[in-house]
Amino acid sequence: MQIGFIDFSREERNKVLATLRMLGTQTALDELGIGVIRDAYADIMFPGISTIQTRAKYFVLIPYLFSKAANQNFSSGNELYRWLIANEDGLVEILVRNSGAEATGIIGKNALKQKRVVKMKPSSIYWNGLRTFEIVRNPGLSLKSACDITWRSAQNKKVLQPKVDGETFDDRSAGSGHAVLFSPIQPDYDFMKESAMSLTLKEAEYLEGRILKSSATQNTLMAFLIKNRINCDQFEDIPSAILPPEIKSDFLLARDFSQFIVGAHIRYNVIFSNGNDKKMNESFEKWLLEIRQNPIDLSRVLGRIKSNNHTSKFCKDFFESAISNDLKRMDELIIAREKAVKSDRSKLCKPSEYQYDHNRPIHFYKLDYRFGTAKNIIEDIIAGLEK
Repeated sequence: MQIGFIDFSREERNKVLATLRMLGTQTALDELGIGVIRDAYADIMFPGISTIQTRAKYFVLIPYLFSKAANQNFSSGNELYRWLIANEDGLVEILVRNSGAEATGIIGKNALKQKRVVKMKPSSIYWNGLRTFEIVRNPGLSLKSACDITWRSAQNKKVLQPKVDGETFDDRSAGSGHAVLFSPIQPDYDFMKESAMSLTLKEAEYLEGRILKSSATQNTLMAFLIKNRINCDQFEDIPSAILPPEIKSDFLLARDFSQFIVGAHIRYNVIFSNGNDKKMNESFEKWLLEIRQNPIDLSRVLGRIKSNNHTSKFCKDFFESAISNDLKRMDELIIAREKAVKSDRSKLCKPSEYQYDHNRPIHFYKLDYRFGTAKNIIEDIIAGLEK
């Protein structure tokens, strides 16, 4: 599995975290450190999808921009990169104008209203997905290297080998030729003037083909939903009965874990509120009765993916405390786990510094394994295919 990342300065990182705190973004919270399990199942079911992606259109807009860049006259790969991000900014106004005032998922839409641009560009947000769907053909190719290679291709230099992430760029090992970088797709309209967030039929068929054929995505839940034109509102609404055996098994294991671990987060709120949140108390009693009557196969859940020992042990110990109805042990586990994960930012260990908000309980939702984002991508592709 290829992992993409974006490097922020400490100042930028702190700004992002502060913004997330102000917005109360639930998906940013992982008080009990179960993200490694959540992400592992998300990668199995919806590979190439990240929570900061918005719409499917960017999976074709970025190759379009590289194709246009290949015909420009730049002095370096760095200049091409600057051109790329400038044109990404320029597309925001085009997308807003052509998509309508109610269109969602346009990256930079709010910034445009404030006459500024976003720092995190679609090319960075979608790059790992482009590699996963094999739209970018080299799974280790970085965005910056793609810019260098595209520039060298335009200079008609001799064919060289592409660089992968982690390597130092060297003229002797750099590949060339735009055709080798991207699986071919060309717009049949002036995308710099006419782009909208909806996919054309040609674009939808292209993305469907990439997802159904890519080695990382072809036998996944996402591919199955697209192939069979299944569009669900919630992760738990996915019809498991019609899923192929392997996909069904992974879906059910992920769903079981979501139904199980939500109990730990409910209990977290019971502790944080000192038992004064009636809704949390009632939710916990309901969850505890259900998990004791219908226990999950936690060994199978954890055995399917790679997790660290501390996370697996917490899950196992918490499960045992629930089955044995040992609430004292359960609370001790949760408090100790948050302290181990959050250290000085542990809320339960600093009651004088953190106050419980009855209107905003912590992590009070079931995991959906990035389905919220995948749903938007799937919806866009299906809508395009039905044109």
